[in-house]
Amino acid sequence: MENSEVKKLFLDTLQDYVEFPVEDVDTTQAFRAASGMDSYVFIELISAVEERFGIRIPNNDLREFETIDDIIRYIEAKIA
Repeated sequence: MENSEVKKLFLDTLQDYVEFPVEDVDTTQAFRAASGMDSYVFIELISAVEERFGIRIPNNDLREFETIDDIIRYIEAKIA
């Protein structure tokens, strides 16, 4: 899977959890600030990401996710 495809699939998944067009999101900005997402919805998003990409994201790894780009890079590394 190409990097741009991972990004597109992630943003498609994210769109189900936010109330604005994901095209408007700055993927380099702090994730919570960019998405306005609370912790409960974030966990739902992570579950959806795990299902969509067929990966497991341990809770300890969630602390690594500062930006949306961090999440995308993490997914790319997991599926490589």
